[in-house]
Amino acid sequence: MTSKELILTYLQEHGGSRSVDIHAHLAEHGLKRESSMSALSKLVRAGEVMRGRFRQDYICWLKNTNVVISPSEMRNRLSNANRRLNAMNSINVVFDECRANSQVYRMDQLLRSAREVRA
Repeated sequence: MTSKELILTYLQEHGGSRSVDIHAHLAEHGLKRESSMSALSKLVRAGEVMRGRFRQDYICWLKNTNVVISPSEMRNRLSNANRRLNAMNSINVVFDECRANSQVYRMDQLLRSAREVRA
């Protein structure tokens, strides 16, 4: 299969995905990252794949020509695709780890629960 075909089948199976995940999938099939980046860019320029930036990620999905996407719906799609990331793919793993183990954060949680009980 060509890199374009692999990208299209991956997006059909997974829906909205990060471009990093798409490149990793193609690397598993023995293709170089440069060729996968080039193929993805060509698919975006051809209008077959939609790509949007969400924070530091690019989220890609197949374009359905029958549906017109408003800017608010595009933001919803991007945020939903980013929410599907698991903890291992999360950008904020370090911050999540610090929050879980921080004494200051635990004290803040205790104070917050005390305020809720009092209110």
